[in-house]
Amino acid sequence: MKLFHAADIHLGRRRLDGRLPDNDIVAAFRFIAEEAIREKANVFLLAGDLFDRPQVEPPHLRQAQDVLRRLKSAGIPVIAIEGNHDKQFVNTDAPTWVRFLADDDLVMLLRPEFHAEGVRLDEWNTESRTGAWVEINGVRFVGAGYLGAATPNKVRQIIDQMPTGKTQVLLLHAGPEYFVGEGGGFSKEDLQLLKEKVCYLALGHIHKPMLYGGWACNPGSPENCDLREAGYSHGKDGKPVGRGYAVLEIDPSRPDQPLALEIRSNPRRPCLRVELDCTAFGSKTKNGADAFMAAAVKAIKQVNPDKTAVIELMLTGSLNLNRIALDLNKAALEIAEQAGVFGVAIDTTRLNIGNGFAAAGAAGADLLPRDELERQAILQLVDEQPLWGLTEERQAFADLFYELKELVRGGQTGETIASQIGLSPLIEKVRAASATPPPALAPQDSAESVAPTEEVQ
Repeated sequence: MKLFHAADIHLGRRRLDGRLPDNDIVAAFRFIAEEAIREKANVFLLAGDLFDRPQVEPPHLRQAQDVLRRLKSAGIPVIAIEGNHDKQFVNTDAPTWVRFLADDDLVMLLRPEFHAEGVRLDEWNTESRTGAWVEINGVRFVGAGYLGAATPNKVRQIIDQMPTGKTQVLLLHAGPEYFVGEGGGFSKEDLQLLKEKVCYLALGHIHKPMLYGGWACNPGSPENCDLREAGYSHGKDGKPVGRGYAVLEIDPSRPDQPLALEIRSNPRRPCLRVELDCTAFGSKTKNGADAFMAAAVKAIKQVNPDKTAVIELMLTGSLNLNRIALDLNKAALEIAEQAGVFGVAIDTTRLNIGNGFAAAGAAGADLLPRDELERQAILQLVDEQPLWGLTEERQAFADLFYELKELVRGGQTGETIASQIGLSPLIEKVRAASATPPPALAPQDSAESVAPTEEVQ
């Protein structure tokens, strides 16, 4: 039995301020589907985040329908789960557009039901088009979707309800805790429990490809949802690695693990990282901004990129911004045009600006990029109001507040803003922190407060 496994398609993803066409993403999805048809796959697995947002625009819905109809016409059933981007909120049964596709008989959306007494795994019902598992050619497929911070506990509940001695595939939108970096990761102990019941663990959520033990796999995102993801296509040694979709073969009579498993790469828009040391373009340089632009164009041309390529321009070194005013968005457009590439994104995270912020704030704040000034101001406000159990998320909160402010500034609807809040992994962290009360204060005659007994995860 041959299976194709894809995840994190993210149809409708807005990249590089809308400068990158969303056709890139559907092209990657279509390629994988056509390969499944060509190789006569028995089942196609979609492990979450088919869409980038819960509010799907008509063009992106049609993109999904067109690809899924091709698979249906070829007689390949599509088994899907919902990712965090597909759902408005984690703990809700509100209909999603993946649910719509299931009602349209294009996918089998598997979803367990959790109640106070535990989880219920119902068999797929062809009339209601609901259920948690379906059996095809002697293999049982169980879908769990995105479970948020409760992933470890809920996965254990699912494991308890799965039969032994049967060849089973579990679809889960999650990753190892060391990979996820947020609530909702699972441990090595959880993996061992899964191995006792699962022949193949089909993962999504983590855009970086991952293979574990020949039986657990995350194929990685088929297209770069963020330019930084381009680095996921290469290992630590710099050699290319498979990323985009997984192909595996299962023997229904062998419940231990797949007979064969590999991650393959699909064509995607070329994306290159170019580093530029900005130390020479400081305040002592006449026409420093022009010199920076010329150096950036030269550095990009030296790598001889394809005209369809996107360049992630990583700025390094030190730069005194007192006398250099750069509109980074405008600069990126001009650099791309002069370098003859499709697009440029400028990354300043590794740029040491020295005393630039302080000096400019005192002598002429307008010389600094507006977004940098605002981000610093928001971060300062967050630092002034620490939240119990969330002190390590200061930068994430500041980033979220800035994104929301930009949405308001851009005249976005309340629905769009609410959607952005719902997509943030901070939501689950806030809920987890809220579930654990802060330490009680010591009596007023004591100068110290009681330390928390447990670390909030």
